[in-house]
Amino acid sequence: MESANKVKIHVCGSDYVIATPENEEYVKELAYQIDNQAQSMMESNPNMSIMTALLLCALSYLDDCNKANANADNMRQQLKDYLEDAAKARIEVDESRREIDRLSRELMLLKRQLKAQDKQAADTTH
Repeated sequence: MESANKVKIHVCGSDYVIATPENEEYVKELAYQIDNQAQSMMESNPNMSIMTALLLCALSYLDDCNKANANADNMRQQLKDYLEDAAKARIEVDESRREIDRLSRELMLLKRQLKAQDKQAADTTH
């Protein structure tokens, strides 16, 4: 199990210490982004409380996360479909090659038979 880092962050005028397995710089960058978004909301609406701003940030980030997950699921499904199509195409190519080989052998056999018939016909006419 990963060890937890204790990371001190500053959001909307308050300091928090968070225990997380994530990299400290990464967590601080997340806190910075949340702080900036919440501060921006409160500046545009002076009556907005810190709690409301942070709740709206959380909803916005969760919405983004859900949409990204849905997009990733869609891409995984598309990739799965493409791989299945490629596998089917490979099977069809293999079957086509086998059919080409079979027809080539049949053509050679028919050419030999025709040549033999032509030779036999030529021998009987002479």
